[in-house]
Amino acid sequence: MRLHLGHHFYGAGNLGDDFMLAGFLAALAGAAPDATCTSCVPFPLAPLRRRFPAVDWRAYDDATRDRGVAECDVWLGLGGSPFQHALSPWFVEHLAGEAARCAAARKPMFFLGVGLQGDETAAPAVRRIVAQAAGIWTRDADSAGRLARIAPVGRVAAGADLAHILFSDTPPPRAAPGRVTVVANFDYAAWPGQAAALAALDALGPAERVWLAQETRELPGAERALHAALPPAERTRWPLVAPEVPGAPLAGVLRGWPSGEWLLTSRFHAAIAGAWSGSRVVIIGTNEKLHAVARELGCPVVPPDAPQAVVTAACHAARPLAAPRAAAGQARMACAAFLRSAVAAAA
Repeated sequence: MRLHLGHHFYGAGNLGDDFMLAGFLAALAGAAPDATCTSCVPFPLAPLRRRFPAVDWRAYDDATRDRGVAECDVWLGLGGSPFQHALSPWFVEHLAGEAARCAAARKPMFFLGVGLQGDETAAPAVRRIVAQAAGIWTRDADSAGRLARIAPVGRVAAGADLAHILFSDTPPPRAAPGRVTVVANFDYAAWPGQAAALAALDALGPAERVWLAQETRELPGAERALHAALPPAERTRWPLVAPEVPGAPLAGVLRGWPSGEWLLTSRFHAAIAGAWSGSRVVIIGTNEKLHAVARELGCPVVPPDAPQAVVTAACHAARPLAAPRAAAGQARMACAAFLRSAVAAAA
């Protein structure tokens, strides 16, 4: 089985994507050890080749993309929110190009571990791509329900995020008592409730404060940019921790993951890591995928502009989470179902 991983965000700088990809590769190695993977990305290839040597990483140009589809048995859109286009149409435009290649080469398209970030299903381009897919396994039930309404009957099923597979094998460190960890991302925008949220966290009387960067790039509205914009006294009180070492094995990166007794996050994969570490997780609900993971994990949600009293109440309501082992099982079952369908489609 030759798989072409058709998404192109790997290596962009978001550790959450690496957690998800590592989970899939672990499941693939166990269920189909002879399978091979190729992928074309517009980011430095050397770190990806060191971290994920099981994938044949290639350049992102039209000729190489053509060859990747032509040589594969199955095209796979793996992880993420591929249909989102509220900020930019870049991902949907990429998928349209991939769908045209697959149609021309008569290669089946599948999606695995994907989700919706908002109301993306009304867009004609999204509807065409979903209709072409031979099978879709989502990372949450809400996404499955919405996609099923625009997909051919029987082609959409709910699963769980593939990062659960990685964390079941290599969990992040246990939550450190007295530590408060913040992972803040607002997609090119400011954090309207930042001062109120930090005041609420200060009122917990933490022994340690950590500002964790899941994203390595200094994107507007992401962790590093928000930290740099803090008042000087706050920057000192909230030291920035960036555990990523480009190309390093993820087991070592996870050893430096600063799990806190409390975790306030607007990052999807940070929330999942917090569940596996036993943190008291409070999610800032900036989009539908964060509301979905909050429902899955059973943790409180606050709006981005929440006043101090609302954040305080959520922190007191949050309980240490148990490792979501059922989600890891769901993710493995989705991988197995995809592989069965892929073998049948490629026959």
